[in-house]
Amino acid sequence: KTSAMSDSKAKPTGKIELKNISKEGYLEKQSRFLKTWRKRWFVLDGYMLYSFKKMRVYENPTEVIDLKVFSSVKSSEDYTNRKNSFDVYSKDMSFSMVAPNSGEKEDWIRNIGRAIITSRNNWQTDYNDKDSDSD
Repeated sequence: KTSAMSDSKAKPTGKIELKNISKEGYLEKQSRFLKTWRKRWFVLDGYMLYSFKKMRVYENPTEVIDLKVFSSVKSSEDYTNRKNSFDVYSKDMSFSMVAPNSGEKEDWIRNIGRAIITSRNNWQTDYNDKDSDSD
C-alpha cells in the first residue's frame, strides 16, 4: 500500500532538486492517520507531487507522491463535505486535498491529470524502447 509514497525511512531529506515545476501553491491535505486537515505548500514537478511545510522552501518534504502509480484525480466534495476538495486515486489508496478556490481546484486537477497521463505515456515509451533494442 505504500509503494506510491515514500514511507518515513525512504522519504528524501534535505533540499529537493526540482527541475520541471508545472504548478505550486497552498492546499490543505487530509492526514492519513488522524484525518485532520493541514495546510501544506504543494509542488508538482514532472510526475512527482511534493508537500512542504513552508512556501518555496524545497527541503524535507512532508509527503512525496509518485503519480506514475495513480490512475485518476477528481472532485471529492460529496465525499469530503469540503468545498473545492479533490482526490488523487490509485487502486490501493487516495489522497484528499482542498484548494483555496474553485479556479485553483480545477487547475490542480488539470495539471495532476496531465502528469498522470504523461507519466503513463513515458513509461510505455521507455518500455517499448527497451523492447526494440533487442532487435
